[in-house]
Amino acid sequence: MEDDYPEVQDPLLEINVGTEAEPRPLFVSQLLNPELTAEIIGLLHEYKDCFAWDYHEMPGLPRSLVEHELKIKEGFRPFQQSPRRFSTEVQLKVKKEIERLLEAGFIRTAWYVEWLANIVLVLKKTGALRICTDYKNLNLATPKDEYPMPMSDLLVDGAAKHELLSFMDGHAGYNQIFIAEEDVHKTAFRCPGAIGMYEWVIMPFGLKNAGATYQRAMNLIFHDLIGRTVEVYIDDVVVKSPSKADHPEHLRQAFTRMRAHDLKMNPKKCAFGVTAGNFLGFLVHQRGIEVDKNKATAIMAAPSPKTKKELQNI
Repeated sequence: MEDDYPEVQDPLLEINVGTEAEPRPLFVSQLLNPELTAEIIGLLHEYKDCFAWDYHEMPGLPRSLVEHELKIKEGFRPFQQSPRRFSTEVQLKVKKEIERLLEAGFIRTAWYVEWLANIVLVLKKTGALRICTDYKNLNLATPKDEYPMPMSDLLVDGAAKHELLSFMDGHAGYNQIFIAEEDVHKTAFRCPGAIGMYEWVIMPFGLKNAGATYQRAMNLIFHDLIGRTVEVYIDDVVVKSPSKADHPEHLRQAFTRMRAHDLKMNPKKCAFGVTAGNFLGFLVHQRGIEVDKNKATAIMAAPSPKTKKELQNI
C-alpha cells in the first residue's frame, strides 16, 4: 500500500466519515459551492463501505467475476530458489508484516512446496516495509496474457476538459483479486530464519499478467460507464463530469458498481469534486492537459552532463 496523498491542484477539505474514536478521513475540494459540497459529502458517508482503511476491510472481488490463473508452459518444471540472508533487524520487520498478512487472510502457510521463491523487501516512502516476491522463474514459465490494455494517452484525453473530476485508486491494488485455488501452491515463498514458508491466496505484486487480470476485472465492473463518465487504467479510476451539477450522480453510479463487487478504494489516494488532478503522469483539467510539474521540475533541476558517459545515461 502506498500512503501518498492525492496529487491535485485544488485545496482539499478533510472530512471524517467515521467516528471521533475511529476517524476515517476522505478528501473533497474546497472550491465547491456549499450545496455541492454537502451533496458530495453526504454521498461519501452513504458509500463509505467502498473504501478500505486497512487490509481486513477488503473481502476481495468475487471469484465468479475474476480469478488470477497461473498456467505453466509446456517443458517447464517447478523451480526452487536458493535461500537468501537477511539481518536480524530485517527479519523482525518481515515477521511483523507476515503476521499482518496472515491476519488479513492474504497468505497462508505452505506445505510440501514445489515452486518456491524468495521475498524482496521494498521500503515505502513512509518508511513502512512491503513484502514482494521474486517470481522471475515462475514468470518465465507463464504464458503471456494478451488481454488488450487501454492506451494511456487516450485515457488522459478522455479525462481532460471536464468541469469536475474525482480521482480514486484501488486499495492495495492487486491484493483484491484471488488466485485460482488450484494455482495457489505455485506462489509459495520463503521467509528468512524461522518465520517459515507461505503462499499467496490473493494476487501479489510481481506476477506476470497481474495487470491484465486487474484491467479485465475493472472493465467488467465499469463496462458501460467507461468512456462516458469513468476512465480506468488498472487501479486508477477517474469519474468525470462535463457539468458540475451531474457529478454527484456520476459518482453514485461508480460507487454502486464498486459496492456490488466489493471493490475497495484507498481513501488516502482519493480526491473528490476537484477541477484538476494528476492522472497517469499528466495534469488534467477543464482547459486540457499539462505535464506534471513535479516531472518538469525534476528535468529542469537535473545537472548538465559533463562527460560522454553522463550524456549517454540521460
